[in-house]
Amino acid sequence: MAAPARAFPGDMQAGEFLAFLKHRPKDERWQLIEGVAVMMNPPTQVHQVIALNLRDVLEKAFAVQGLDMLVLNESGLRVPGVTNFQPEPDVIVIPGIAGYQVYAERFLLVAEVLSPSNTKSLIAQKLRRYKQHPDNLYCLVIDSRRTWLQIHARRSEWEPVTLEHPADVLELPEFALRCTIGNLYRRTPLDPMRSAGTGGHRSR
Repeated sequence: MAAPARAFPGDMQAGEFLAFLKHRPKDERWQLIEGVAVMMNPPTQVHQVIALNLRDVLEKAFAVQGLDMLVLNESGLRVPGVTNFQPEPDVIVIPGIAGYQVYAERFLLVAEVLSPSNTKSLIAQKLRRYKQHPDNLYCLVIDSRRTWLQIHARRSEWEPVTLEHPADVLELPEFALRCTIGNLYRRTPLDPMRSAGTGGHRSR
């Protein structure tokens, strides 16, 4: 998730938010978070690559196991009964095939890639809402400036587990996924293979 650039305070609802977007320039990226319209800065290249790497490892796991799931990048979503929340996470997993709607009504996993100036309160607000969706199994939070990933799993009562070393294993049994978190940093300055070639790992 890119850092917030600007926010319009208030108790905006989904319909008001969509009407608001019609009058904004097309290149602006807005999300509705707890009734507040928040404009997001464009993601960095590293941010985008991490999200794409996660998409790739998930898609590979689905293909191997023949799972009928789809990975989407920067797709909007909705939580049942919550009318003031329409975010666009970096990665979501939905069951079945793509539809024509803009906002996913069902999702099984949601991931946010952090930028340096994200506020803890914004991430906490999002995680709280993501966990309310009855179908959601996982929330992942991934740092873009250091090797760091936090897993929130429904099967563990949403108790967070933090992984910080490239060799630490991300395991999502429901998705048949098992990989090191170093795989999520491929082709970035935190890529453990590139770091090994220069005499050591550069992440904290």
